[in-house]
Amino acid sequence: MTDMSDPRSLLYRSGQLSPDEAQALVRETLGKCDDGELYLQFIASESFGFDDGRLKTADYSRDAGFGLRGVSGEMTGFAHANDISAAAIRRAGETLQLLDPATGQPAAPPRHNNRHLYTDASPLDAIPFAEKVKLLETIDAAARARDPRVAQVSASLSGSWSVVEIVRADGFVATDIRPLVRLNVGIVAESNGRRETGSFGMGGRWLYDDLFKPENWNRAIDEALGQALVNLESVAAPAGEMTVLLGPGWPGVLLHEAVGH
Repeated sequence: MTDMSDPRSLLYRSGQLSPDEAQALVRETLGKCDDGELYLQFIASESFGFDDGRLKTADYSRDAGFGLRGVSGEMTGFAHANDISAAAIRRAGETLQLLDPATGQPAAPPRHNNRHLYTDASPLDAIPFAEKVKLLETIDAAARARDPRVAQVSASLSGSWSVVEIVRADGFVATDIRPLVRLNVGIVAESNGRRETGSFGMGGRWLYDDLFKPENWNRAIDEALGQALVNLESVAAPAGEMTVLLGPGWPGVLLHEAVGH
C-alpha cells in the first residue's frame, strides 16, 4: 500500500531527514558549486506476466534513494545512495568536495511555470490483484480465439507510483507525484511450420482504468496479431548489386550507414 495522505512523508521520515535539514544540507554541500541539486525519490511498482495460459510472474517492490549532483566549471560530480537520511547525504556531499570551487555566477533557478499534467493518485491500490490477473486471462483467451494460427500469447501489466522532490541550494524546491502504467501483448502465429511474432504496447502517466477498457486491450490484441500475420506472409528482401542514386545533403546518411559501419 502507498501513503496518499502525505506523499512527502515517504521521503522525509522522523529522525532521518526533514525538509529543513535537506535544504540546509544542500546549501552546505553545493554552496561552492555553479549548479546542482538534491534529487529524492520514492517508488512503488508492480508487474504481472501471463504466459503459456497462466500467470508466470507477480512482483511488487518499494524503493527509495537520492542523487546529489554538483557542477563547477567544466566538472560535474555525482553521488547517490538508497538510504534517504541526513547522514547519507552528508557523506555524499564529501564526494563533491573534490570539485574545484566555482568561479562563475550560480545558475538561475527554474521558472515556476509547470503545469499539472497527470493525477497524483496511485494506480497500484485502485484495482484489486484478482482483477489485474483476470484482465490478463481475458486477453489471453481473446487473442487465442481471434485466429486459429495463434500459437502463443504473452501479456504483461505493470504500474508504478513515484514521489520525487528536487532541492536546490538557492531554496528552489519542486515536487512531482508520478503514476505510470503499461500493458504489453505479444503473439506468436504459426502456419505451415513457420512461426512469426507481433507485439504491441500502450500506457502512460495515468491509472489502470484506460487499460481495462475492452476497446483498448482489444486494440492491443489486433495490432499484435496483425503484425504476426503480416510477418507470416513476408518474403526475403532482395539482395545483391543494384544501382542507387543519391542527391546532395541528407542522402549521404544512407551512404554512411551502408558502408561506413
